[in-house]
Amino acid sequence: MTSQPPIGRWREPYRDDDTGWISFGAFLIIAAVIYLITPGIAHAIETFLRSFQLVEIFQNFWLPVPSGSHPVVYTTAERFCYAFGVVQVGILGLRFARGSSVHGKAETASSVVFWLGFGYILRLLSEGTVLWLSFLGAFIILVGISIVVRALILILVPHSRP
Repeated sequence: MTSQPPIGRWREPYRDDDTGWISFGAFLIIAAVIYLITPGIAHAIETFLRSFQLVEIFQNFWLPVPSGSHPVVYTTAERFCYAFGVVQVGILGLRFARGSSVHGKAETASSVVFWLGFGYILRLLSEGTVLWLSFLGAFIILVGISIVVRALILILVPHSRP
């Protein structure tokens, strides 16, 4: 019996694609390396998480906001995002080389935009260029951009179903 889908039947877009394991493995490696090369990151993360306080944004609308600046946490997260974004660029190259489905390519292209964009937003936060609430707004915008990128690829790139 062959692992190929029967002729004339539509195959699932993510079947026969093992790039998810590459992505997961790279995630673990990057997280471990960043943990090992960033002295005191565990304490910095603990301090960051304990610093959250409820702040009234509008009348009767409260959000948790960290008090003070946490550049070590933000810079560490930025490095992770850039490294993982580069991995996603490599996976996108693999998807093109292997002739993956348009759905898989669109998903990975959207991931590239998200991770590299999130790294940039974290850089702005660590430099003090944006405050926490502006950071949250930029994050929401970035999620929207990533979704639009994926949808545009799916709409504009022709794909056929066998």
